[in-house]
Amino acid sequence: MNLFDLRNPFVVLIVLGSLIILIYSSWGIYAVSERSRELNQYEQYRDYWQSLNLRDYAYVIEEGCMFGSITSATVSSGEHNFVKYENQLFGGSTTIDDLFDQAEQAIKESHKLELRFNKDFRFPEKMRVDWSKDIIDDECFYEVTEFRPNEL
Repeated sequence: MNLFDLRNPFVVLIVLGSLIILIYSSWGIYAVSERSRELNQYEQYRDYWQSLNLRDYAYVIEEGCMFGSITSATVSSGEHNFVKYENQLFGGSTTIDDLFDQAEQAIKESHKLELRFNKDFRFPEKMRVDWSKDIIDDECFYEVTEFRPNEL
C-alpha cells in the first residue's frame, strides 16, 4: 500500500484540506499584519497631531451612524464651540481627538474600514466603518472639511 497514492480519496481529502488550511492561514497572517501596519501609522499620526498643539482652529464635520449631522466647530484656546445645523438628531460635538479615538477602535475592532488622514495635519479626515459583517445598518462615517488652523 502506497501512503501517498492520489487514487485514494482519503489522501486527496488530506491534501486538499491541508491546502485550504495553508491558504486561510496565509490570509489570516496578512490581515493581522495589515491591521498592525494601520495601527502603527495611526499612532505616528496621533503623535504628530498632538505635537502640533494647535489651540485655535476651525472645521466642519459631517458624521453619521443611522442618522447624519453636519456641525461647524471652532476651537479657541483649546475650547470647542459647536454650531449644529437645523433638524439635526445625531452628533454635533465630535472633536478631532474623538476622531482619533474612533479610528483606533475601528482599526482594532471593525469588519471593514476606509480611513484617510489629512496630508498636512495628519488627523483622520475621512472614515467609513462597518463594525460587523453580520449586522445591517451598523456602518458609520465621519468627514472633516474646511479645516482652518489659526482661524481665530
